[in-house]
Amino acid sequence: MSATLTTAISLPRIEDLPNDSVVLRGMIVQLMQANQLLTDKVSGLLQQVEQLTRRMYGRSSEKWDPNQAVMDEMLAHVLEQRATLPQAPVVAAPVKIEAHTRKVTPHGRSIFPETLKHEEIVIPVTEAERVCPITGQERPVIGYEISKKLDYRQAELTVKVYKREKRGSVANAEETGVVTAPVPECVVPRGVMDNGLIAHVVVSKFEDHLPLFRQEKMFKRQGVALSRRTMCDTLLAASEPLGRLADCIKAKVLANSLVHHDDTPVDMLTEGENHGNGIKEARLWVATVPGRDGPWTHFKFSISREGRHIEDFFKEYHGTLMSDDFAGYGRVDGTSVRRILCWAHARRKFFESQSTSPLEAAEMLERIRLLYKLEHSVEPAAEHDEARRQMRQELAAAQLKEIRDRLEVLALKTLPKSPMGKAISYALSNWPYLIRYVDDPGLPLDNNPAEQAIRPVAVGRNNWLFMGSERGGRAAAVYMTLLATCKRAQVNPFDYLQDVMGRIMSHSAHKLDELLPGNWKPIQA
Repeated sequence: MSATLTTAISLPRIEDLPNDSVVLRGMIVQLMQANQLLTDKVSGLLQQVEQLTRRMYGRSSEKWDPNQAVMDEMLAHVLEQRATLPQAPVVAAPVKIEAHTRKVTPHGRSIFPETLKHEEIVIPVTEAERVCPITGQERPVIGYEISKKLDYRQAELTVKVYKREKRGSVANAEETGVVTAPVPECVVPRGVMDNGLIAHVVVSKFEDHLPLFRQEKMFKRQGVALSRRTMCDTLLAASEPLGRLADCIKAKVLANSLVHHDDTPVDMLTEGENHGNGIKEARLWVATVPGRDGPWTHFKFSISREGRHIEDFFKEYHGTLMSDDFAGYGRVDGTSVRRILCWAHARRKFFESQSTSPLEAAEMLERIRLLYKLEHSVEPAAEHDEARRQMRQELAAAQLKEIRDRLEVLALKTLPKSPMGKAISYALSNWPYLIRYVDDPGLPLDNNPAEQAIRPVAVGRNNWLFMGSERGGRAAAVYMTLLATCKRAQVNPFDYLQDVMGRIMSHSAHKLDELLPGNWKPIQA
């Protein structure tokens, strides 16, 4: 290594250079080309370091304020000027502050909702103070000083002892035999966990991101030895009947005229490879519909990111597909599926090029911001579609033309392999897919519904780390499907799962729609 470095930094002496000017010019050209290659490489590496640093330590938000960019530049200029000026000593002086009345604005809703159980605790006056010191008579109660505090009671585990009644035959009718009360419905009939506990474990893992080993410790604190293996096997078994509901949600998604689609990597434990356990990168795919079309959100697990998984999912779909520019989407049937691309993806590439091309990036971010501002000027509801169509064709189309013209100008003077060059290339190469939304008021500007649905997975995998198997990945996709749809339908996931787990085993397959989160009605006690 040291020899390589020494060779790389050794320079020839002047007397060793050739005297031929033609040879010298050739050497200069070669050195300039090599310098340009190294400059491009360093620029790319610096961009990677900046992105990794921002992902590790910076904020995840991509909000950009043009005024802040101007202020940052002005502040840097002022600080540079101040550094060159002599510093005057700071003299402390008394400052008189006028009295004022502070206005307190109540924030948020009350933390004491009426839906919570309220317990009244009456605190009596002490015996010594209940008697009037003058007359010796007991003081009358004239009211109460009332204050409220929110308290917590630890969740309680109970053991349900099911005693199924058995009745024998009556005298002279022994042939009627013995009758026994039916077994209560449960998604895992022979397991030790009842529906309520299964629902709690599912919500804790996939909604609150508590891995099973942490839940195991929590149960142990309550005196219950519930092992991870027992919980894992129970969740795998329970996912089989619940998978029918996930299939119904998939059908709802694919019946919609527009589907948002995205994916994210997850690790999967592989057994028997390299004489032990290994980790393989698998995939979770999310498909969802716009909020105005329902809460339906479906997750699918696959062991790879091959395009065949996309092709299989959309093989019978007819409609519009919103996604990124992943090459695997090229396998979707173009005669039945119309593809559109996401402006948030295009914007992100300009956002990430701010360090290397600040002025150009700021310009493109501002132009895209104006595009979103136009979109937000019309309500998203379907009844405003005609107004949206008119706005897009009259205003957005003109703004898009300005963006296209500016990108073509910037492309001529920007290095193709630079971050800005890649951002420009992405936008121009995908331009037909980026502007298709203009003529259809029902199409969105970006793929944010899918990205929002898949974001909890990133939080979860930092806690549960990996899928234990391919079967475990499919089970996780079932639970994520139900929980994500519950979230969009504003349904309490624990109440939903506990109720549905007690009904699905005997529920008619032709009426499964009744048990979907968007249609679910709990059984009245």
